[in-house]
Amino acid sequence: MMPWKLLAFTAVIALVLVFVGFNLDNRCDISIALFTFSDVPVVITILAAYLLGLLSAFFLAVGKRARTGPRVSAAPAPRVMPAEPERGLEPPSQPSSQPLSQAAARKKKRS
Repeated sequence: MMPWKLLAFTAVIALVLVFVGFNLDNRCDISIALFTFSDVPVVITILAAYLLGLLSAFFLAVGKRARTGPRVSAAPAPRVMPAEPERGLEPPSQPSSQPLSQAAARKKKRS
């Protein structure tokens, strides 16, 4: 079985190294408020911007989780039995194995 993730990672690292190799001589000046850094390689500038973005995304994700609280898995809803219709003042009767019409006929005979 081929380790595709390892091969892809190796290819990406190779591309990054080629990019770095071509841009070693490119330099720029970085001005941060009152300070100016001169002759900084462009690759270092790109790496610093990437790391600052990664750091800010991390803190935003942690802050969002802290506001929402811990994650709780959803529990299944409790099963609710349907309510039986009220029968008035009669005592509850046992279910009959006879068809309803015969049970109703017997009830009429008793009253």
